[in-house]
Amino acid sequence: MNGYEKRTNIKKEAILDSARELFTVHGIQAVSINEIAKRAGVSPVSIYNYFGDKNTLAKEVFISCIETALRKYDEIMERNIPFNKKLILILQDKSEMINQIALSNFDKKALDDKTLHQIFQEALIDRVMSLYQRFIELGKKEGSIDENIPTEAVLDYFMLSMPIFQHPDFLATSNDYKTGMIDLFLYGIIGKK
Repeated sequence: MNGYEKRTNIKKEAILDSARELFTVHGIQAVSINEIAKRAGVSPVSIYNYFGDKNTLAKEVFISCIETALRKYDEIMERNIPFNKKLILILQDKSEMINQIALSNFDKKALDDKTLHQIFQEALIDRVMSLYQRFIELGKKEGSIDENIPTEAVLDYFMLSMPIFQHPDFLATSNDYKTGMIDLFLYGIIGKK
């Protein structure tokens, strides 16, 4: 990487970090490009050059949050612990992350903006599908997921179940309820075979 590319990456990271901090505290709509530029120590023109507009910048902030979480999930998958413990750790971490975002203005404003909500969902799906597929294959390899169930079927089950764990009403429930839902997700209503 040459000096120009290095400086560009440093500026982009400063912009993303500043936008994340400001969006979290004030919400996306309440923050201007000028405020982000000032906090990041760059010109507003740099933000427009690198990201185009505030919606694209918000999408990149979402993506960087997702990628940080995915790195953590990769680390969990590499641990020498049983598969169901890995899944529980990932679901707990995801629930904690969603709780933190839900308490911020970043999420409230973003969810009110249907365009940004759609952008977030697309970014999430793009990034997590390969993680889920690897996770399913790991579960089959370890004997925790029935190898006779097609990976696509397990993936669809994951995708159908995830909105439950992300819904604000779910996040406000007791820990016993959340644990019960995770158990249902893992073992169904009949329980372990």
